[in-house]
Amino acid sequence: MDRDRRRLKVKSSAENLKINHKWTVIVTVLAFVLSVAFSVLTASAEEMGTVLAFIVLMLIVILSILFDMIGMAISTASEAPFHAMATRRIKGAKESIKIIRNAQQLSSLCNDVIGDIAGIISGAMTGAIVVGLSVMLHMNHDLLNLLLAGVVAALMIGGKAAGKGVAMMNNNTIVFILGKIVYYVCVPFQRKKQ
Repeated sequence: MDRDRRRLKVKSSAENLKINHKWTVIVTVLAFVLSVAFSVLTASAEEMGTVLAFIVLMLIVILSILFDMIGMAISTASEAPFHAMATRRIKGAKESIKIIRNAQQLSSLCNDVIGDIAGIISGAMTGAIVVGLSVMLHMNHDLLNLLLAGVVAALMIGGKAAGKGVAMMNNNTIVFILGKIVYYVCVPFQRKKQ
């Protein structure tokens, strides 16, 4: 009877996951470093001028949406097609497999670290732009802050919502593009070391 129960027991997907505490420490340190670096950029937003600060803000929003898409694609991609490509020695296939096998860490990096930092920085940039615009247009600071914060939040949330669907439909393609980038950027360095 016990033998039958053991035989019928199916492993849950959570049993295949390994919790990596080293990665947690690395992500925490990386988040701190990136936050400080982006905060320096935000602190200089008032000296940039309103137009340049707005362009940087839009780039941060686009970057946040792009990394959210990458994180979603990595976490939903399938490893099987890349094994077939790797047997045919297609460049970037082995790297794509490594990306998928490290999905937990990489999607956390893309979605949590970069996405959250972009959200915080976009809020600070919005505040700096509002100060510049209120002086330039002689408008109410509070009204401008509400409007611009609403626009930025809508762009970021709407962009991420649309991006998730695109990422899920094209997950293997996105991972393969990443695999090719890793192949062409990292492999030459590995060859030089050998």
